[in-house]
This record gives sequence, structure tokens and C-alpha cells, in this order.
Amino acid sequence: MERMWKGPNPAIASGGAVALVLALALALTSARGQAPLPPPRPGELGREEQAHPPEAEGVPEGAPLPPPRPEGLGSRPEGLGAATDGPAGGSSPAEFAACFDRLKGLGVEAELVPPIENGACGAISPLRVRRLAEKLELDPVTVNCPVAEALARWALQVVLPEAERHLGATPRRIAVGTSYECRGRNRQADAKLSEHAFANAVDIMGFEFAGRPAVPVAFHPEGSPEAKFQAAIRAGACVHFTTVLGPGSDAAHQDHLHLDLRQRKGSGRLCQ
Repeated sequence: MERMWKGPNPAIASGGAVALVLALALALTSARGQAPLPPPRPGELGREEQAHPPEAEGVPEGAPLPPPRPEGLGSRPEGLGAATDGPAGGSSPAEFAACFDRLKGLGVEAELVPPIENGACGAISPLRVRRLAEKLELDPVTVNCPVAEALARWALQVVLPEAERHLGATPRRIAVGTSYECRGRNRQADAKLSEHAFANAVDIMGFEFAGRPAVPVAFHPEGSPEAKFQAAIRAGACVHFTTVLGPGSDAAHQDHLHLDLRQRKGSGRLCQ
């Protein structure tokens, strides 16, 4: 009897398909060296991935934003106060007391004077300083406590030893031009306020000695003892002050050393 063709047996067809899939999988495994793994489930993430999740791209819609920058930030308020890019302004009572104690320990003769309020100029706790050490007088200056301390440390640690080294003499008096003064930088009417306007600066004009001529801040002959002394104390001032300007810096500082403690972003210094 002739057999009738009724199409493929479903079981045989299914088994053939499975065999074909297995054969292809084995071939891929041999080519790649290992079978591909499925992506891990969230609970199977490694510690490193859990500790450092991928950063989101952009800010999700509806996420809260930081508050707006306050108006006037970075400028001095009317009267007193410190700026983000300016002098130390008014320290706390504890900070002032600690600073004043250090002045006494250094031998500085200073007294507290009333607060200065002059429009945008002023100082909360100014001092009147007349002496930086037992035998080192200072033209009376009105400065804040940090400037008085920086002056004293500069005089004791730099000026006195460098004068002995280069001049063979000891200064008995430091001549000062300006300390507190409500004015613009370089005395320009339309300029930003000077650090002098906040009792945060002092201008050194020269040095007097007992046994030799005075040494003014000026251009001295290159290689002379006076030139070496001035260069040494100018470089040393950059350790104690954040701004040091003098002869050669610009036309406004040819006859004095301008020293101040202006605060700059990143604790920057300007020594020219």
C-alpha cells in the first residue's frame, strides 16, 4: 500500500529545531570563549557600583534649585563689616582679646580707641599703636589688631635682624606715612576704597637709627647696603602681609612700602 505524505511529525520538527539552536549556541561559545551572561539584577550589583552610582545627566525636571545669590555679596555694607574679598573687618570679641594678648606678649604698646564709622569707611576695634618693641618706636598709627600684630612680627623677625646684617645698626624708629584714612585706592576719587579706609593698611616711609643716617624707602644704588636691606625687609614683609607694594610697583608707591592684610579668594597674595 502506498504511504501517504501528511507533513512533518511535530515532535520530530520540534526536536530538530532544538538541536539546531543548541548547535548554534555551542558554536558561539567556542568562538567567544564563554557564554554571554545576562545583565545583573539590581540586588546583585557589586559594592563599587553601589558606592558610586552613575551620575545623572543633567538636572531632573522639578529638582529643587539653590537659593539665589544675595544682593551685595562681596561688597562692604554701609558703615562697617567685611567683604568676601577685603580685609578681616570686625573680629569676634574672643578673637580680638586673643590678638590683643599676643600684642602684649610681643611688647607692643597699643590702646583701644573708639570704633570708626565714616560712611563706607571704618573699623570696629581700631588700635592706636606707638611702639612695636621695647626699643623700637613707631609713628603713631591707627590700625586693626591683625595689622598691628603683623607689623610687630615683621619688625622683630625681619627688620631688626636684616638691619644688623646689612647696615650694622639697629633701628630705633619706623617712620609711617598713612595708616587709617578714608579714601580710594591711590587717592583716586572714583577708585574702590583703599584698605587704609578700614584701618587694614600702613605705609612705611623709612627707618631711623641712633648711630647712622636714616634709610628712607626709595630707589637705592644697586648693591649698596641700603638696597640690600630694603630688598630683604620687602621680601620678608610678604610672609606677614597679603599685599606689599613699593618702589617699582607703580608710580603711587615710589617712596614707601604699602603693607596690608586684604583678604583675597584662595588666600592669594600680591607682592610687587
